Amino acid sequence: MNQVKESKNKMDEQQNKITETFWDAIVVGGGMVGAATALGLGQKGMQVLLLEKTAVDLEWDKESPCQIRVSALTRASEKILKNLGAWKGIENRRYHPFVAMHVWDEVTPGSVHFSAKDMHEPNLGYIAENNVVQAALWECLNECDNVKMLFSANIKGLEFENNQACLSIENLGQLQTELVIGADGAFSKVRQLASIGMDTHDYEQCAVVGCVKTELPHEDTCWQRYTKDGPFAFLSMENNVSSIAWYLPIEKMQWALELSDEEFAREISMASDFRLGQVVEVSERGAFPLVRRHAEHYVKPNFALVGDAAHTIHPQAGQGVNLGLLDAAALVETVLNAKQANKAWGSFSVLRKYERWRRGDNALVQRSMEGFDWLFKQDASLKTLVRKPFLPLANKLTLVKSWLMGQVLNGREALPELAKKFPRESR
Repeated sequence: MNQVKESKNKMDEQQNKITETFWDAIVVGGGMVGAATALGLGQKGMQVLLLEKTAVDLEWDKESPCQIRVSALTRASEKILKNLGAWKGIENRRYHPFVAMHVWDEVTPGSVHFSAKDMHEPNLGYIAENNVVQAALWECLNECDNVKMLFSANIKGLEFENNQACLSIENLGQLQTELVIGADGAFSKVRQLASIGMDTHDYEQCAVVGCVKTELPHEDTCWQRYTKDGPFAFLSMENNVSSIAWYLPIEKMQWALELSDEEFAREISMASDFRLGQVVEVSERGAFPLVRRHAEHYVKPNFALVGDAAHTIHPQAGQGVNLGLLDAAALVETVLNAKQANKAWGSFSVLRKYERWRRGDNALVQRSMEGFDWLFKQDASLKTLVRKPFLPLANKLTLVKSWLMGQVLNGREALPELAKKFPRESR
């Protein structure tokens, strides 16, 4: 608790000492991806300013109910977070490894099972609440003297001139930097100020999320069923508690939010085909529309986008934050390599290396998720005929299963250094 108080005091002190007007980099947005980006740069000696609406609450009550927004962290993300020093903060709060995934279909009899044991891995990843990951990163930020925070900064303008970017902040004036990094989410203000457009596709679906307690144990397994309305998933957390991801047509979003707890529990039990028995307890729930977004460009001179500011994806495979953390690690590596080579890290030629590195991979994962969404939408008999042998065949092809799971767990080719190896002390 004393450490938390010290960290909060440090944030307050930093807020009152922002006097510099030029920074090596300014990161706009202190969520998981923005915090990781700022931390990765700051730990290597760059002077970084992080802009966020409010300070992150670092206090933690182990008895607090699970938050409604969680992420399924891959091995690549685990390595990034450990290399940044944030994993200990996650361990000190709450997270849960899962050792298997089981996927089945409402219409066809097939199913596919992924097991960590079959891959000779300790687990297939971790389910962690978003606020836990963010708080762990912010604890590290507070220990990094090269990163300063500015809260409640109202950005009024963004201009580019003389190979620099200039952010105009209400009641503060102008801040100049070699590089502005937009990490301020799907509706990024700085992306709009930089005049970068978005390619969008409305899935006409929503995701209903929350935590529930089930009659039967989840067996440290993530369970996903494809129903006529869309996928339903249990993501294993502590004891008999699971986070849910229930995908529904957008017109059912308000209906799902307005159900009583008893009705909600009954609907979830049916959507899951009672795989974990009855849902016996529900907590706070939320819902949000699903839209695929992809920035027309990730970079321009002295400007770069990471995470949801650059792309959003159908969340059925839980890859959103993992792609964002890979963005962060790739941008950090690109910038640091340029700095070491005495190159202007905000130059278009340098930042294009980051864009070429990440944009294609993000697009591939986006389209892959759309392919699964299309295949398992139960709206045509022809697709049902295609699906019927798909899951049983996939379950039998052990090498294919291992390769697919390896791609999800460890990432694809050309990984950033932060995602390649565990730090020595974590082995």
